[in-house]
Amino acid sequence: MALLEIAIVVLGLVIAYLLYKNLEWRFKFERKVKDWIEAEEERIREDAISRSARTLSGKTLEKLVPFLDKFSYDPHDIRWMGDPIDFVIFHGNSDGSPKEIVFCEIKSGKSFLSRNQRKIKELVEGRKVRWYEFRI
Repeated sequence: MALLEIAIVVLGLVIAYLLYKNLEWRFKFERKVKDWIEAEEERIREDAISRSARTLSGKTLEKLVPFLDKFSYDPHDIRWMGDPIDFVIFHGNSDGSPKEIVFCEIKSGKSFLSRNQRKIKELVEGRKVRWYEFRI
């Protein structure tokens, strides 16, 4: 009988130890996850702020591009759209004799056309452009 009581006490102590270790591990795990989430959230916020600043500066610079010496068109011929294409250029319009219509997208650095912009480029290059006049 004493042996059975000792076994029950030892088994109880082992179970208590395992429960304690499980709680300890759980609290450590939760702490690590919480710390990781906080660090990741900070990184995501910094990345979002950085991207936002780049986007805003890019949008601002886009509006100044027509005034650069290297730009091939008269700034008076340009109409800014912003999205999905930056400019529509009515080449020659300011002189009273339009010669062509140009869709212009400004990119800098390693940026590239979006999927939608590539599709619009394909439509323009495929001459899938037309005039639509609506009268009231």
